[in-house]
Amino acid sequence: MRRRAVIGGIGLAAVARAARAQNPATPAPSPSTPPALPAAPGATAPPPVGNVPESCVVPGELQNLRFALPRLAALLRQKEPVRILAIGSSSTAGVGASVPARAYPPRLRDALARLLPGADVTVRNDGIGGEVASTTLVRMRKSVEDWKPDLVIWQLGTNDAVQGITAEAFAQTLREGAEFVLGRGLDLLLIDPQFYPNVSNEELYRSFVQVIEQVAASMKLPLMRRYAIMRYWDALPQQVPMLSADGFHMNDLGYLCMAETLAGGMAQRLAAAP
Repeated sequence: MRRRAVIGGIGLAAVARAARAQNPATPAPSPSTPPALPAAPGATAPPPVGNVPESCVVPGELQNLRFALPRLAALLRQKEPVRILAIGSSSTAGVGASVPARAYPPRLRDALARLLPGADVTVRNDGIGGEVASTTLVRMRKSVEDWKPDLVIWQLGTNDAVQGITAEAFAQTLREGAEFVLGRGLDLLLIDPQFYPNVSNEELYRSFVQVIEQVAASMKLPLMRRYAIMRYWDALPQQVPMLSADGFHMNDLGYLCMAETLAGGMAQRLAAAP
């Protein structure tokens, strides 16, 4: 069911004030800059915006998506309904969650409802575990044409890295998908791979994270830097487990933190829109 509503101008203004006060603008990274942690866990840093549980708070610089969501901002100003297509592999499907409702897409919907009071937001979960980006792109084309979302959130990179897809082929798929979505006047937001401690070839895995960051910077696409965020959590003195028993997929808390951190970053971008 889609919730009918009137956009709460006071709610957006409050988010705008919090974003300006807590998170000064962060310049886009150079395409050659690899994902990096903040100076040190526990160091003084601006707090993020949103209802992020204390156990998984990240510095505002990591929550910053860096680029705008112009279509969403326009629809919210016009008090129009918003459709968000969440597509990707197991991290979108919710593998590792105890029940489907604890995957990140439904929790993102709930978080946005709190941060954007009165907004009519629908989030559709189109995740299928095990997919590489080229397979997801085929489904994404059909979902975009059939469902006509306003924002596509594309979680990608993990399976390509572990299944032997070359970074060059992956980058080409990513650019092709981005051009497809942007060419239809939609917003596109990327989510890069999760961090997990037992990765067999970290240098190779990080190269896929870097490809996503390079493409996002060059095409001005908002990016949730999940790899850097999860490295930050993993480096904290008192760790809180974000992965399920398999040590690879996220657990209930991990998906909750992912959704709340992403929603806060989106709210910042929307509040900053002209």
